[in-house]
Amino acid sequence: HGHGGTYRYYRCTKKLGKCSQRYLREDLLAEQLKSRLQNVALGDDWAEKMNAQADVWEKDNAQSAQSFAQNLEEKLKEAETKLDKLVNAFLDGSIEKETYLVKKDELIKTKTDLNKRKSDFGRKGNNWIEPLREWIKTAHHAEKLAFSKDFMEIKSFVEKIGTNRQLFNKKILFAFQPPWDLLAKHQQSCELRDGEAGASEHTKNAEKSESLVWSKILDEARTFFENSV
Repeated sequence: HGHGGTYRYYRCTKKLGKCSQRYLREDLLAEQLKSRLQNVALGDDWAEKMNAQADVWEKDNAQSAQSFAQNLEEKLKEAETKLDKLVNAFLDGSIEKETYLVKKDELIKTKTDLNKRKSDFGRKGNNWIEPLREWIKTAHHAEKLAFSKDFMEIKSFVEKIGTNRQLFNKKILFAFQPPWDLLAKHQQSCELRDGEAGASEHTKNAEKSESLVWSKILDEARTFFENSV
């Protein structure tokens, strides 16, 4: 307490003995966290473009998924028909037992592989779309949190996206977990390119970055969520 207000400070627990680390006031800690949040925050423009692209992917995938499912069903029916004909041919004595067994094993293996593909397809499908949308939504919310005074929500958000969180020499240290690291990596790359460009090239480079970077981030995020399903 002091100067008309209440202040919170963070420090080492000193469970291992004396510690030389100094205290850090809560509002200063929060400012550091909010600064880091800006590295993974999506503005309205990028969030809108990413959601629009996700809509396109969802529609395209639904169409291709229907075609893929129909193709699998046709192949399964074809394998089943061949197997029935093979059994009938064997019962009629048209083929020898050795030939029958070899062909039967081949057809059963084909049916097993097709059923596995059907099962995998049903399990995955477009299941990566919703996690991708949620990621875009959360990254968009990060922009608002970067200017928020809700310290508890900021804390929860950092716990969600950050790993190996540390406080050292009054500085916040943590790494971004995938796929949040994609946003941080590409936004840092944009800043470096802009910093290297001259004043006359700044606008041109900025426009180029705007048109390319968000789509590259989204492509990599899509790959992450597809592989996570």
